[in-house]
Amino acid sequence: MRKRTVCLVLAVVLTAAVIASCAGNTSNNTPSGTADAAAGSSNISTGSTADIYADDLQPQDFGGAPFRILARDESWLNVLYDTQQETGETINDAVYKRNRAIEARFNVAISQQVTADVNSAFSKDVKSGSNDYEIFLPIDRDALNFGAQGMIYKIADIPNIDLNKPFWNQSLNKCLTIGGQLFFAYGAFNLSVYDYTHVLLFNKQTITDLGLDSPYDLVNSGNWTYDTYAQMAKAAVKDLDGNGLMDQNDFWGYVSDPKQVLPCFWISAGVQSISKSSADIPQFTLQTDAKFAEVIAKIFTITYDNHSWYSSLVPAEPNDYYMNGHTLFLDCNCKSIGDLRSVQTDFGILPYPKYTADQPDYYSRVEAGDPAIVPVTAQNLNMIGTILEALNSGSAQTVIPAYYDVALKEKYARDDESSKMLDIIFGNRIYDLGDTYWCTILRDGIFLNMFTNNDRSPASNLATVQPVIDAAIDKVVTALSASNQ
Repeated sequence: MRKRTVCLVLAVVLTAAVIASCAGNTSNNTPSGTADAAAGSSNISTGSTADIYADDLQPQDFGGAPFRILARDESWLNVLYDTQQETGETINDAVYKRNRAIEARFNVAISQQVTADVNSAFSKDVKSGSNDYEIFLPIDRDALNFGAQGMIYKIADIPNIDLNKPFWNQSLNKCLTIGGQLFFAYGAFNLSVYDYTHVLLFNKQTITDLGLDSPYDLVNSGNWTYDTYAQMAKAAVKDLDGNGLMDQNDFWGYVSDPKQVLPCFWISAGVQSISKSSADIPQFTLQTDAKFAEVIAKIFTITYDNHSWYSSLVPAEPNDYYMNGHTLFLDCNCKSIGDLRSVQTDFGILPYPKYTADQPDYYSRVEAGDPAIVPVTAQNLNMIGTILEALNSGSAQTVIPAYYDVALKEKYARDDESSKMLDIIFGNRIYDLGDTYWCTILRDGIFLNMFTNNDRSPASNLATVQPVIDAAIDKVVTALSASNQ
């Protein structure tokens, strides 16, 4: 067991999810500054996790009131927010102990259900006033729409929640603000933003066979860049069956679902598709953003032009097939790392590369998240706020260490170097609003179409989408303004 577990894990994972400057004005959509991991590190080492992540809630007895959770039933997420028994699985048992301790402390009954359609259930609950659940966990863009429709309580209006506490994700939540306001917030209770963090897996044997530099050494020296990555990916391409055609039976430099390629790389280059004004209002300014255009052009060069990316991949194709001797690099999120336990090929974990060596940090992408939202028809806000605060506090002390250190670093990661890479990855994560809130218009719309079709005409595409994304942003901003009157 590693001696640095508690100090490093809690400092990095809880307080450093994304660049703190997400809420600032970024004229070229480039994050600046550093994550707040270092600031938390010195504090962690001087006290116990129980002291650092205490919630400071007053004793209350809620008379056995139910605290019911409805979450999305998704295979690519940890949707475990309650369990009624211990099973020996690390995360399951941490959740069980957290919830039973909160139940005893506040005399509540915590339970969870999952559904394939949490949105319909939420809408029905609000319209009927049935109060079937205290909190719902839809995907972020749907939660935003519910907020814009006035169907949820803003997080600041829920009593007993202190968003300044370290178990709430300070830097990530700065990225979510609009005009300084939050509809909802992420904390240690939300495993989804850990699951949705993207990494690069690499085939160790291929690195050795080709005599390539150690990717770990490149990361540690600051020289893991687009150009270095491209050279390695190109070197790995091989027609395994000798038929003169490159397909799924051959060896590729990089395998990824097409919709993930552009955002993973543009975020690793330190640019974003949505910036914010000095008033903290999201804005789409890519038509005049020369750096973003340069980065997009470079991504096409290192994927299409060097023929290293397997462009026929469909999401249904299994990652384990490609990791078992058919690619050097594989895009993967942290939840999916656990699905590769049966892979025989020895692989390592990396952040996506920097744009150039002089870029100050490695930036890693958070694709989405499932925030906890409270319907406006909720009856017992005092209880809901209390238990939600306690769940985040308890998660910081038990569930996140179980998820990060045991599940990721010791159970799935295959070497100490990968564990160190995970510290780097979780230390500087980016939550781009064009990749999350408005992904349907941008990531899964214009950018997916451009990349899938090898369309390198961003100017005309951006002009076409400009009024659409502006209208979507205005809708949310107007709804927030109206809610304050």
